[in-house]
Amino acid sequence: MTMTFDIPSDVHARVVSIPDLGTRIEMFLRHEAELENLRTKRYGTEARKIAARAVANAQRVNLKEEDRDASFELLRAQHQNVTGQL
Repeated sequence: MTMTFDIPSDVHARVVSIPDLGTRIEMFLRHEAELENLRTKRYGTEARKIAARAVANAQRVNLKEEDRDASFELLRAQHQNVTGQL
């Protein structure tokens, strides 16, 4: 199987001289596939959806210092709600 993807020029310039780069990339992909398999088995579909929404929300929100405590309390409450359903 062949995969094609863009590599940023600054990254390409730094890795082009690695002699066994293909082998390293293959090992990395195998490892990532195993991790994804473990994640899929360990966490249910709903938990993964919640985590994905949390990451998306975190990327959209730039919290001020005083908002962190309130954000943590909300996260704690949501965590308790999710784990209480398990």
